[in-house]
Amino acid sequence: MSSILDLAPELLELVLSFLSPKDLICFALTCRHVSGFVQPDNQILWKASFLQVFDHPKHAWASLVPTARAENQSREAEWDWYHELQRRFIAFNAVCKSDQTALLTGVEDVVRTLLDVEETASCKDKDEDGNARSLNVIFLEQLTRERQAEEPREPRIFKIVHDYDYQRDSESRSLPLEHLIDSDRRVTRSMLARRVAVPEWASKFHIIHGPTEREQESSRAKAAARAIVYDWNVTGPPADFGPFKKDLSGAVDWQNVEAISSLMHRIIATALKMYKLAPTGFSINIPRALPLNVASPEDWAGATGTWLGTYAFLDYRALVHYNFAHDQEYPLDLGNYEEACGDLMRLELKIEDSEELKRDPRLQTELPRCKDLPVLFFKGFSHNESSGRPSIAIRGFASLVPGGRSVRWRFIIRYAGTDQWQLEGVQPGGVRSGPIYGLWSHVDRDEQGPMGPFYYAPAELCQRTQE
Repeated sequence: MSSILDLAPELLELVLSFLSPKDLICFALTCRHVSGFVQPDNQILWKASFLQVFDHPKHAWASLVPTARAENQSREAEWDWYHELQRRFIAFNAVCKSDQTALLTGVEDVVRTLLDVEETASCKDKDEDGNARSLNVIFLEQLTRERQAEEPREPRIFKIVHDYDYQRDSESRSLPLEHLIDSDRRVTRSMLARRVAVPEWASKFHIIHGPTEREQESSRAKAAARAIVYDWNVTGPPADFGPFKKDLSGAVDWQNVEAISSLMHRIIATALKMYKLAPTGFSINIPRALPLNVASPEDWAGATGTWLGTYAFLDYRALVHYNFAHDQEYPLDLGNYEEACGDLMRLELKIEDSEELKRDPRLQTELPRCKDLPVLFFKGFSHNESSGRPSIAIRGFASLVPGGRSVRWRFIIRYAGTDQWQLEGVQPGGVRSGPIYGLWSHVDRDEQGPMGPFYYAPAELCQRTQE
């Protein structure tokens, strides 16, 4: 009787390429001959196995702008199908099977691996209904469905977002944790001065994952986010008063964006009560998740169209109190104090390649950008659906941040014949992806003026619900 092992090596390789990674490993344990054949150096076989579970990374790499692609070249050249498959399943098991050893000793490796799964996701495949899908997103979303035995209602992945001391320091925690400060004390700026910066990879993962039920229900988490968002010292002229690093580099301040994201997703639930926001997280943070408008191929950022969002602000007296009175006997309690929320705003934008906009002094910046794609200028208007007030004029630009991975947005808000507000935001997911998170301030850029967070998302990510 012939055996599968009697097949020619190339035929055996073809047969085994149809096995899932788990089945392939199990088959390799059946005998020494098969074990010798299913070795890590058999890249053809492990590539086939990898592509049963994950997107081909070449699709994501091909979409990178030249600057980002150049930075990624060494990674592409050294790509090992077996190793990449192995590290992804180690990360999966660390989350879903509560592998505490892996998490306590290598939570950074776990988070960076999951971020890599997101960064190499693409929508080239189609499901049975012809809709674009990503195997990488399916893999990541499976993590959100795994529940903890000790807390069945909470997904295990929440532990990655909240429960690990990323700085190896008992006083440093990933925002927005209730442990950021002593549990019995109010969050004040003097406390935040002791805050150690959260690593970028921890903040990025929280942003692309989206808000958790734990932080939504926690006043301490809310306080921690507000303590960053409403701190005048967090941003300023070297950051164009936006969520950028204060070193004139134009680089994103991911901890700032994380705080804005955490705070605004609470507020969005109120402002978008007539809408259902598409699931936040992995599926909407893939670059080019939204299609290019074939009628306007030059609109690489997808600016043309409708955007929905809102903004928030503290009463100016409370803002001053928080920033200057933190050493007094009665500091502002950011956990219980509620900021005001703007109404649902609807932006109708259209790109405009005009010399007038290019020379507009309000649309100039000294912060560097990635020049692989041109600055995209736009105009439009904003209106409140419920108030019936006159439309508000808007103009602005979109550009790539240094490195080419994320998109910077500036909006100038004009009404009553005068420029009033300037909004500086970042689209973490990259070109034509999910929401823009940012900070608004007065156009005259007073370092001690009113300011606050804002959020805008493409209307394609929102659907109307029954009123």
